[in-house]
Amino acid sequence: MGKKSEIIRILKENRNYRNLLLTTTISGLATWGAFIAMLMLLSEITETGVQLGALWALSGIVPLFMSFGLGGIIDRFHTRNVLIVSEWVRAPLHALFILVPFFDGWLAWTLFFIVRFVIGVFNSLNAVARQTIIPEIIKGDDLIVANSLNFTLTSTIRLIGAATGGTFITLIDPNYFWVLASIAFVISAMLISRIQVKDEKLKPKDRHFIKELKVGFKIAKNKVFIRYVLLFALTGGLIIGSFNLMLQQMAVITYDMPAIGLSLLYIAEGATSVALGIWIANRKFMFAKIHTYGWIYILMGATWALFGFTQTIYQGIFVIFLFAAVGGFVVPFERMVMQTHVEANARGRIFGLWNTCSMLSINIGALITGIVIDYIGLAYVPLIVAIFEIILGIVFFVQFKGRTTDEAKKLGEVG
Repeated sequence: MGKKSEIIRILKENRNYRNLLLTTTISGLATWGAFIAMLMLLSEITETGVQLGALWALSGIVPLFMSFGLGGIIDRFHTRNVLIVSEWVRAPLHALFILVPFFDGWLAWTLFFIVRFVIGVFNSLNAVARQTIIPEIIKGDDLIVANSLNFTLTSTIRLIGAATGGTFITLIDPNYFWVLASIAFVISAMLISRIQVKDEKLKPKDRHFIKELKVGFKIAKNKVFIRYVLLFALTGGLIIGSFNLMLQQMAVITYDMPAIGLSLLYIAEGATSVALGIWIANRKFMFAKIHTYGWIYILMGATWALFGFTQTIYQGIFVIFLFAAVGGFVVPFERMVMQTHVEANARGRIFGLWNTCSMLSINIGALITGIVIDYIGLAYVPLIVAIFEIILGIVFFVQFKGRTTDEAKKLGEVG
């Protein structure tokens, strides 16, 4: 069988994974549309930038700190059932946004905050569960294909969402959109119910929830690969946190191409990620020498640092292409580590801890970006946030230099 048939083969052979990808597409597009629609709704009920920024940040950031605890919930119950419940709950919650414009001032803000906060909790629960369920329906080397294909799909959804989300929302009445989004989550829940998963987890009566939450920290302490993945979630999150703000600022200030420049930069990143994800999935590609991923992290930081010093849109597109081409190898590797180095009944906590580290760091990265722009200069933002990624990549490279993936696994389980 040719290498180019790997994606077709896994989709043809695994009905469960086909259903998972389909529900990820439907749910992802609805979530992207809702993200844009919430921004538009928020601009209607607030009068100042401070009100807008504070309400958006508080309603969106707080649920991120709950991801680790949510991972414990996933480990405690059947992953498929967690996904189904999260989709069914998100459906009526999005419909509640229809009521927000009927109120004024604090009442509107309070309703918006409560609804978005609860949605954020279930979004985090859903995201962690989707990563946890993959090794429950995909086995062996096919995890490389599945993780790469997942990365490709989410990149495609992000690309479509960034390009068409705003236009779609403006073409239809917002109330109709909230109804459509709710229907999409219901359809997604029905598709998930068709996925067959063998439950290998301990039953709730056999477990103590609070004590089991500590297991995630113990795993991170005892398994060096998991520690590195969590640390890279922190350093990489700083880069991601600066990404959107930097693309917008560079397009407006440096390139003097506000709309078209921003779109071109997003397209360069998204299209590259999609193409690379397909390539990795088709070839089940993993670097034989584990230290190579140290180089990947170093180059990821270096290319992002270089972006701040570009002067034209053509230079910016080229550097973003390099950044995406390097970063595309990171996601399948990190997912593979968390899926294969952690037992089935503890994966939720590790993915939840990773999500907490990543999202917390992303918000810190955005804060750093604003401070650096004001006090040091736009060009130095990528350099400052990328330096931690580069340093950690060097440490990773030195520790695992010359070792194969299998050798590094034996060395790195405890350390």
